[in-house]
Amino acid sequence: MMTDQTLISGAPRVKLKWYQVIDPITKLLLILDMTLLSFASTNLLLQAGLILVATLLLLFSKLSSTTFKALGFSLFLIGTMLIIQGLFYSRNQTVLFSVLGVSFYKEGLIYATTLGCRVLVIILTSGFFMVTTSISENAAYLELSGLSYKTVYVLMSVCYILPEMMRNMRKIQQAQKVRGTNPQKTLIQKLKSVLPVLIPLVIKTLDQSMARSISLQLRGFDNPNRTVRTSQRVYRLSRTLHIGLTGLAILLIGWKIWSKINGL
Repeated sequence: MMTDQTLISGAPRVKLKWYQVIDPITKLLLILDMTLLSFASTNLLLQAGLILVATLLLLFSKLSSTTFKALGFSLFLIGTMLIIQGLFYSRNQTVLFSVLGVSFYKEGLIYATTLGCRVLVIILTSGFFMVTTSISENAAYLELSGLSYKTVYVLMSVCYILPEMMRNMRKIQQAQKVRGTNPQKTLIQKLKSVLPVLIPLVIKTLDQSMARSISLQLRGFDNPNRTVRTSQRVYRLSRTLHIGLTGLAILLIGWKIWSKINGL
């Protein structure tokens, strides 16, 4: 990032990467558009294309261990959905294959695959957003765009609640390993260690969010007369991208509503 002192002193300009010149709102609108497009269509080729685009965004930006872990958990859920829907989907009619006398149906597997693709699109695009933008950058830009402090805080809390939960989960697992209460050598053991702490984990994460909110209020961050920190980063084509992506989102929502009305 280039500061005012850098401009005055004539120091060499730091070269920004491609994702650093895209503003946070454009990234959020991109996530919204890709999610809407995924939910508006049941075409598996389109779903595969969206997953490919989201994967390329991650590969050409930054890879995070948090994203890999969230992706692994999502794949586990998708595998579970494939088994359940392949067996018990209400519209099952055509047997696709059988394993040990258990029949899996085409309709249920297609339905579960579509849902799984949508989950992957959300996870991959959200991962791209979280690894390429910091909380401070997001908050500063959104406030400069005219959003209130409370709205910005709610948005940031939603975006970063999953990484916070995963950090807390890692702490719990490390404490269990140190105490020798759960070796977690197999998948079943890992599941047994996760299930009992799910509710305390969620409560702890929400409590941390509330504590941060109170801390920021005590520091005067919700004061309407507070001076918002200006961003020194220059973003490219922000207004054009905002208009284009917002228009695309409106078109996708309208298309979905029209499809529902006409029973498509």
